[in-house]
Amino acid sequence: MKGGGIACLLVIILVVAVLACGCITPPKESKGKITQGSGGTGTQEATTAPTQNVIDTRVVTQATPFPTPLPPETPVSYSKMPEPTYEQTVYKAVYRSVIPFSNNATAYSVTVENPPLIIEMCISPKMVTRNIWYESRFTTRDDVYVTQTVISPNAYLEVKVRDRASGNIIAQDGFARTYSVDRYRVLTIRSAGDYLVEFSGNDLSATVQMRVPVGPETDITPVATLSCPS
Repeated sequence: MKGGGIACLLVIILVVAVLACGCITPPKESKGKITQGSGGTGTQEATTAPTQNVIDTRVVTQATPFPTPLPPETPVSYSKMPEPTYEQTVYKAVYRSVIPFSNNATAYSVTVENPPLIIEMCISPKMVTRNIWYESRFTTRDDVYVTQTVISPNAYLEVKVRDRASGNIIAQDGFARTYSVDRYRVLTIRSAGDYLVEFSGNDLSATVQMRVPVGPETDITPVATLSCPS
């Protein structure tokens, strides 16, 4: 009897404990979300099918979009560009002469229809010899005399190209004075027009050649290569 009484007492204690703790209810499901336990990584949105707005399925039914074909691939072809060809301009001489200058001037009217007009000048200045004396700094040595051949200090050449109607200077060049002493000079006029070409100078002679591009004519004076002394 003692064992049966003890068992009955334990059953009564267990029932009282369960009633004291309350009822345990299962967790409620959340709409649209799946909640993981503490061991999970968070919440995840539930996937729902799109709402169907078809009212009368006898007229409208769900369908699959028509596949759009991809455009055909255009083959890429590479071709080597042709090498550019350069046509060399052929000139004709319209004037060539050796002009001596001794404080004088001369001029020519030149009509340029097919530019450029190229004026070449090969200059031969008058050379002078002078003796230069250097005094020695030492009493035991003689003074020094040096002979030098130089360009005449009076030598110069100037060429001016003017517009024949207005007289305005279009271009100019020269030798010595305010210009360099290079003996080969070139002056280029790149526009068509009527020009007055003036030469002036002193103590020199100049080989002058004027040339323009060849036109349709066949009877031409070929261009000469000017050789200037150094």
